[in-house]
Amino acid sequence: MKGIRKLAWLGLLLAIPVLAQATTTTFSALTVREVGNFLTTLPTDFYGLQPAAAKQMMDTLEVFILDVREPNEFAGGRIPGAVNIPIRDLPKRVGELPKGKPIIVYCGIGHRGAMALVFLRGQGYNVKSILGGYKAWTEAKLPVEK
Repeated sequence: MKGIRKLAWLGLLLAIPVLAQATTTTFSALTVREVGNFLTTLPTDFYGLQPAAAKQMMDTLEVFILDVREPNEFAGGRIPGAVNIPIRDLPKRVGELPKGKPIIVYCGIGHRGAMALVFLRGQGYNVKSILGGYKAWTEAKLPVEK
């Protein structure tokens, strides 16, 4: 549970610059504290999925797979069917994402995926992040494409 809380705080701290780019609003210390309190009370299964659970979800539901890594990382290997929108472009391209189906987001090791999750949840999307990102996916010997 401590690891999830630390990851939630890290996600919040990393997401603030992304959120600031998407809006002209300045976040007050109270807002940041309240969002932080919200994130630290999330149930463990709310935030992320282990790679095997993400694969099972992909196999049983129609999901949108979002890779938020840089294009050169994406070109080096990816989860089959993934769409690449780098984290830095996500606020400008959020309209390209489907609202009507679950989104599974991932990055290299989980940090950018956490930022994307916080941002997209705030935009009303049903999104989960693969814990450990693409690295954990490949270590679990799940399918990849190049």
